[in-house]
Amino acid sequence: MAELKKTDNTTKKLEGIGGWLILVAIGLIFNPLRMLVSLGKDLLPAFSSETWAIMTTPGTEAYHPLWAPLLIFELAGNSIFIIFSIIAAIMFFRKKKIFPKMIIIFLLSNLVFVAADYFAAKAIPLIANQNDPESVRELARTLIGCLIWVPYFIKSKRVKTTFVK
Repeated sequence: MAELKKTDNTTKKLEGIGGWLILVAIGLIFNPLRMLVSLGKDLLPAFSSETWAIMTTPGTEAYHPLWAPLLIFELAGNSIFIIFSIIAAIMFFRKKKIFPKMIIIFLLSNLVFVAADYFAAKAIPLIANQNDPESVRELARTLIGCLIWVPYFIKSKRVKTTFVK
């Protein structure tokens, strides 16, 4: 009987948004904002008519046939991830049972997206010839995030007791 009571108390302590899930909550709040700022600062300027023409018109100095598909891929992918991260945040704070699966799919698909974007960009000589530590950092950050959080969401007792609705 004492063992059963101890297990109930332990389970109660692991319910709710606490422990490492606090970091997840912070990330879910700030990730869409970070992505929106990055989108506005880094990607949208490439879609101005002048920049787009320089990068996508054959014969111009910066032209490469991969620019247009890569920029469209980045815009579409980032837009989808912003929407998905907002939905994930809602599911997280509502403690929906589907959230752990959603976040694992989000993390792994984001890793695939970031890696595909990185390697596709490196196929453009203008980018390949640049020293761009930020892209490498983003790829490493995404990989490390997956290595930490995917196993956490699979194994964590707190996750299993929190996301039950």
